[in-house]
Amino acid sequence: MLKDLITQGATVKVCGTCMARCGIYKNHPYFEGAEHSTMQALAEWVTDSERVLTF
Repeated sequence: MLKDLITQGATVKVCGTCMARCGIYKNHPYFEGAEHSTMQALAEWVTDSERVLTF
């Protein structure tokens, strides 16, 4: 699902904790197109957004 969103132009950001725990390689994003981010950036992104999709 996330790969489909990226190909359609959506921004996908992944925090360092998730990258370390769930990344294909330790401390790397899940797949190409996902951006490294932080929890602080996520909080700001959610605050500034009209809609947020989480899963």
